Amino acid sequence: MRVEHRTARTTEFVVTTIPEEYELLFDAATVEHAVDQIAVRIALELTDALPVFVCIMNGGLPFMWDLTKRLNFPLAMDFLYATRYGGMEGGEVQIHTRPRTNLRDRNVVLVDDVIDHGVTMQAIVNEFKGDAAAVWTAVLVDKSEQSISGDCRTLEPDFVALTAPTRFLIGRGMDLDGLYRNLPGIYARVV
Repeated sequence: MRVEHRTARTTEFVVTTIPEEYELLFDAATVEHAVDQIAVRIALELTDALPVFVCIMNGGLPFMWDLTKRLNFPLAMDFLYATRYGGMEGGEVQIHTRPRTNLRDRNVVLVDDVIDHGVTMQAIVNEFKGDAAAVWTAVLVDKSEQSISGDCRTLEPDFVALTAPTRFLIGRGMDLDGLYRNLPGIYARVV
């Protein structure tokens, strides 16, 4: 399937190839509006907190950039690498690289693209909650059904931009074997 998207700043078309087994769930305009809304909620809560926004790489990068450029208050940014997914199969949480910023007594906002069961996010929260003054979580997409396998969710995010069904998603940071993170919309695997 080939999908044409108009870019925001030009009249040129960007042609993107989407795997045939995926369908559009949220177009770029819907995602942008949702990021605007979550930015307002975060600003109301954290304007005076001097927070450190910590991006969970690689998936959280597009959302982190979209979110933080909308926040008009002082904040720091850092990154960490944690993995749980390989293709479409789950695995154990591994934290590979911690932020370089000293998070002791800081207000930390963990930013990621998607939350399923919350296992990855909970493991990262546990890493920082002893040192940080407070830890918040912000995700672009919260999968509405708590579990694919029947397990209970381990963590509910503090800030959520969009809610989606428990289908495999690509675009806006979410990938299929490392590809499609750069799609302007969010696509779901057809069931």
